[in-house]
Amino acid sequence: MDLPMKLLYLASILVITATVFGQEPIDPAFDPPLSPPGSTGGGVRWNGTLGMVIINGKVYQQFGLRPDIPFGKFGIGLDLTFRFDPDGNFKDDEWNDARDYLEKLYYFRYGLPGDPLYVRVGALDHVTLGYGIIMRRYANTIQYPEIKRIGVYTEGSAGRVGWQGMLNNIGELDEPGLMAGRLSYDTGLKGLTVGATFAHDGNQFAGLVDDDNDGIPNRLDLFFDRNDFTLQRQLLDAFRNDPALLEYMISNGFLPDIRDSLHSYKDMKESVTIFGADIGIPVWRGRPISIWTYAQAAKIADYGWGWAFPGLRTVIGPVEIGWEYRQYEKQFRGEFFNFAYEIERAQLLHDTVFVTKEKTLENLGRARGWYADAMVSAGNFGYAFAWYQDMRGENYETGKTFYGEVGITPPMINRLQKVAGYYMQPNVKSLFEGFTEGTIYGGKVYLGLAQNVSLVYDHRITYYNGESHRTVRIETMVTF
Repeated sequence: MDLPMKLLYLASILVITATVFGQEPIDPAFDPPLSPPGSTGGGVRWNGTLGMVIINGKVYQQFGLRPDIPFGKFGIGLDLTFRFDPDGNFKDDEWNDARDYLEKLYYFRYGLPGDPLYVRVGALDHVTLGYGIIMRRYANTIQYPEIKRIGVYTEGSAGRVGWQGMLNNIGELDEPGLMAGRLSYDTGLKGLTVGATFAHDGNQFAGLVDDDNDGIPNRLDLFFDRNDFTLQRQLLDAFRNDPALLEYMISNGFLPDIRDSLHSYKDMKESVTIFGADIGIPVWRGRPISIWTYAQAAKIADYGWGWAFPGLRTVIGPVEIGWEYRQYEKQFRGEFFNFAYEIERAQLLHDTVFVTKEKTLENLGRARGWYADAMVSAGNFGYAFAWYQDMRGENYETGKTFYGEVGITPPMINRLQKVAGYYMQPNVKSLFEGFTEGTIYGGKVYLGLAQNVSLVYDHRITYYNGESHRTVRIETMVTF
């Protein structure tokens, strides 16, 4: 049995047995202190780390400080990490311009979720707007620490009006990048609430990584530290009178195939806009059971639309369960902005050209199916969360998506403080049959070495643009 299947079975067992604990879902990007915020009496919480990390096959030694600093209702989280290669050279590309220093701000917050006003700037881990047909569990940290994004999220209420708003990355304001918001209104009729959501990504190609800024994304780049267009022209000129030597150099791997036409993505822009509406009403309010029902619909501009009804959500003590029936018309996909969106924005097709996620809608037919999720928590022992979608229809072969995560704190095992894992496979014909675009899995293990000292093993695999990207981190974490 391979690792993803083991994670799936573990998550399923824990959902059934409720061997879980209540906390925020796993954050694959960042390690907050193991102690809860209240345990420090409102003071500064610190992580000090020392260890190694493997990023895309390269090994770095690293040390860092990760403080959480409260100021009344304000709070700041920093990620001050320094990395060195095996030769002792400092990885200065993370510290060489003003934007790099801005990225050391892991988050800035005002208030807490549920307050009349809550604002968070920096890492956005799990953003859902309304009932989620447009945006569900979006994260701008999915490629952290290779790519760091400074996002903005806010929510709050004033009277009967509530709101949510988000921006994926301050660095993409000139595009603009992904921005979305929702307004809701409580009608006062037995809790009946209506809402409207709008989301817009001004340039899906902004998700491509181009380290040398020559317009050729890294995945297609011929020369990673040079301008491909300039070097191609120079080499073709140099070999103009000796094409046989050029053929020899290319066929034996001394040069990439510089005879191919190059395509720049630097000035390309393709936007996508989605808007929708929802309505919900509580059916039963009480403890330990509450039930409410809802309906939602969304339209992708210039493409299709879809709806979900009936939708039901039930909370029974530590268990929360949701289910909804869905129907999609042609050229529509729900949860367009999801956990893996930042690696789905622009996808490599046939190893030759990038296409936007919006373009993948063109051949989708009508589909119908269902969605379900479950969250179980039990004090300080652990938690499990999973959701599954199954949509079927003509020309809709990629209708299955699974996401699962689990975390346990086994008090009966000496030194083992915490184990957590997660697995996601989006938009596939059959689950667990190979690793497809957007597949993500990983896990963390915390071992207590002494009081406030932990050994952390963190392993994450992400599949995008036809390649697997592995991040491994082993370090000692000191909480003080």
